Amino acid sequence: MAMNPALSASARPIERDTAHRLRRFNLVVGAIHLAQAIVLLALSNDFKLPILASFVDGPPGTAPSEPSVLWNVPLGPAVALFLLFAAVDHLLMATPKVEGWYLESLRQRVNRARWTEYSVSASLMIVLIAMITGILDMTALVAIFAANMGMIFFGLVMESTSKPDDERVNWWPFIFGSIIGLAPWIAIAMQVVHTNQNATGDGIPGFVYGILVSLFICFNSFAVNMVLQYRRVGPWRSYEFGERAYIVCSLVAKSALAWQVFANTLV
Repeated sequence: MAMNPALSASARPIERDTAHRLRRFNLVVGAIHLAQAIVLLALSNDFKLPILASFVDGPPGTAPSEPSVLWNVPLGPAVALFLLFAAVDHLLMATPKVEGWYLESLRQRVNRARWTEYSVSASLMIVLIAMITGILDMTALVAIFAANMGMIFFGLVMESTSKPDDERVNWWPFIFGSIIGLAPWIAIAMQVVHTNQNATGDGIPGFVYGILVSLFICFNSFAVNMVLQYRRVGPWRSYEFGERAYIVCSLVAKSALAWQVFANTLV
């Protein structure tokens, strides 16, 4: 029986030169993430944002209690945390014991380590963005974290169930992930509009808008990269090229958020 050429191509092992480039790339990017986390921790002040909670202590219709502070989140360590998650992920993929599994995953056109790291780091990032705009309620932050994590896991489902060289690609995981991924941004937009309409002072500072615009673009660059991979456009016909693009998108997004927050609140 003749083998499908597309399946045959996807079954080929990663070439040695490609593997070497990916190892070096992961080492460099992991080191950059780690260095940024260390610098941020060393230079950040003790600026904190509160997480609030308000509970109903009675039957339905009972007025909720006044919000109380559950935890004052130190912003410097919180920003460093998502950089550290990325650093650990990239550096692990370059270690001898993990690299073989990593390359085999890329050969199968699915990177579970990437989606696992994103599920935590990107969800923490969107929570911090929400807090900076004024969303401080515990239940809202939990929902925002969970919605973003759900979006990331839909990305994993997409890669696990459909491959770019499939005759018919199942786009439903991508569609559902895109829908659920919009929920945190809608909540953030509602908060921004409300604050601007009801602020007694200057409203939301300009740097927050810079964070919102730049990070919204960065977050959506991952979806664009996936579409280009699955549409097999130009260099994205190579899954390894798309993998490097994901790494670049992650580095840019995390660095943009980290240093915008640092420059405006942590110095």
